Amino acid sequence: MNVHCPTRISGLAAALLLAAAAFPASAHHSAAPFDLSKKISVQGTVEKWLWANPHSWLYIRAARPDGVQEIWGFEAGSTGMLARSGWNAADMKPGDKVTVGASPSRDGSHVALLSQVQLADGRLLNAAAGAPPPGVGAPPPGAAPSPR
Repeated sequence: MNVHCPTRISGLAAALLLAAAAFPASAHHSAAPFDLSKKISVQGTVEKWLWANPHSWLYIRAARPDGVQEIWGFEAGSTGMLARSGWNAADMKPGDKVTVGASPSRDGSHVALLSQVQLADGRLLNAAAGAPPPGVGAPPPGAAPSPR
């Protein structure tokens, strides 16, 4: 009888559990909710800039052509990914005027995958080239500012 068999089975079981746990993490980085074949541009005023991991979020207040105000949420990359592209937490603050380039959500909601931000001073911040797109999912609970 092989006394090492239980150890091998335990090792195999642990490896399978690790692989299974990694699957949801890789699925988290899907950009499926966004239509990457389309680009939108939204001008507005920064409501909140959440420099956070695993994903940063930019919320802006934009006026529709009829004057109605709406809040848009833009999902961005991690702080590390953005920092490598020249971004930092102090780039935007509430009240700043910005123009955001993004891929819209497929469901028509006011959420999009951020690709660039033009600041009021003309500086252009681009999302990291060659990096995987940010993950999906709702922003952290309570992160979206309420419309005024």
